[in-house]
Amino acid sequence: MASAQVEKILGEWRTVDDVTGETKGIVEFYQDDNGLYYGKILRVFWKGQELKDTGFENMVVIKDMEEHDGMLKNGIIYEPEGKKNYYGRITYNADDNTITLRGSLDKHGWIGRSQTWIR
Repeated sequence: MASAQVEKILGEWRTVDDVTGETKGIVEFYQDDNGLYYGKILRVFWKGQELKDTGFENMVVIKDMEEHDGMLKNGIIYEPEGKKNYYGRITYNADDNTITLRGSLDKHGWIGRSQTWIR
């Protein structure tokens, strides 16, 4: 069963371009019957406009995340533009109701980058 912190991660989140601040897409987080957590792309945006039939809709880009101490980790974050997999960690930020995704090349999270997503 999910902790209160992880429950707040579930649902839809808006991904934001690191440079422009524009919405790139909407991703939905959910828990599967296997007890692991996933995120799939619901919608894709380009320069403020929603794109249809991009091939990214319903693509699962966050896979096999496990709950640990109120965060999701030990799974994979797939970056479709670069076609790369990263080790992932997702935390909920109660102060501003955002989540932080950390994608890294190593399991410890030392080499990588973070992104903040909003409701």
